[in-house]
Amino acid sequence: MPSGQRYCAPMAVDTHGRWPWVAAALVGPTWGAAVAGRRALRRDDFWVAALGLPILVAHQSEEWVRPGGFLPFCNERLLGSDRPTWPLTERDGFHVNVTAGWGTAIAAALLWRRSAVPATVVLWAEAGNAAMHSGMALRDRRYNPGLVTAVGLMGVHAAVARHALHRSDRLGRREGIVAGALGIGLSAGLPLVMKLRMRRTASRA
Repeated sequence: MPSGQRYCAPMAVDTHGRWPWVAAALVGPTWGAAVAGRRALRRDDFWVAALGLPILVAHQSEEWVRPGGFLPFCNERLLGSDRPTWPLTERDGFHVNVTAGWGTAIAAALLWRRSAVPATVVLWAEAGNAAMHSGMALRDRRYNPGLVTAVGLMGVHAAVARHALHRSDRLGRREGIVAGALGIGLSAGLPLVMKLRMRRTASRA
C-alpha cells in the first residue's frame, strides 16, 4: 500500500472465517459468568486468570467482527503487504486467536490455583497487544481494529493484575522470566514470523 494511502475498514462484515462469530457469541456469556461469579473471582485473586477469556473474545470481536477489518489492517498497514490476506492468512488467524489465544486463556483459568505462570503469559500477551495497537494508533493518528479493547481492557487488566501478582508473591523470578518470554513471543512473534515469510517469498521470486 502506498505510504500516503490510509487504511479503511471494509463496510461489509467479512470476518475471514467462522470462528470470529463464535468469539462474538461468547462475549455475553463469558462476561455474564464473570459478573455472576464475582465473589469467586475475588478469592485468591482468581480474576487475574479468569478475566483473560472474556477480555480476549471482546477484543477479537472488535478486531474481526465489529468494526472488523483486522486481517487487511495487519497485512497492509502493520506488515506493509500489498495483499489484504497475505502473509497473515485466514488459517493463521484461526490458530493465533483460537488455538493459541483461547488455549492459553482457558489454561490460565484452569491452572490458576496450581500455577500463576499461564496467567502471567496471558498478561504479557495482553500488554504487548495493547502496546502494538496504541503504537499504531499514535503513528497513524487514527483508529485501528481492536484499539479500544486492547487499551481499555487488555492494557488495564495487564497493569492491575501485575500488581496483584507482585503483592501475592506467587510467581518466582525464574517463572516470571519464562512467562514473560512466552507472553512477549505470543504478541511480538507474529509480526516477526510474517515478515520472515514475506522475505522468503521475495527471495524466491
